[in-house]
Amino acid sequence: MSKTQGFFNEYLPNKLQKNPDLASSVNQIYQFDITGAGTWTVDLTSGQGEVSEGAHDNPGCTITCAEGDFESLLDNPQSAMMLMTTGKLKISNLMAAMSLQKIL
Repeated sequence: MSKTQGFFNEYLPNKLQKNPDLASSVNQIYQFDITGAGTWTVDLTSGQGEVSEGAHDNPGCTITCAEGDFESLLDNPQSAMMLMTTGKLKISNLMAAMSLQKIL
């Protein structure tokens, strides 16, 4: 299992389960389109949140990048600005994306 798959299939669901208030503090739907790995939806609008594979019909924020860049971002969240300025990371709603710091 890649680091990206582990993040969406294990790390994030476990973190949301252990910290049920995180979802309500963010209250957004995110879609992650990770080239080379897949697409995931992180719905933080109800309950303790839900992570599922696949696209969402109306996400509040879509994040797009290559798998290697996403894994670099997991290792070093401060690299997000550099990835954005070089066009390697695309974010449809920057304000919503900033709330992701609470769940990482």
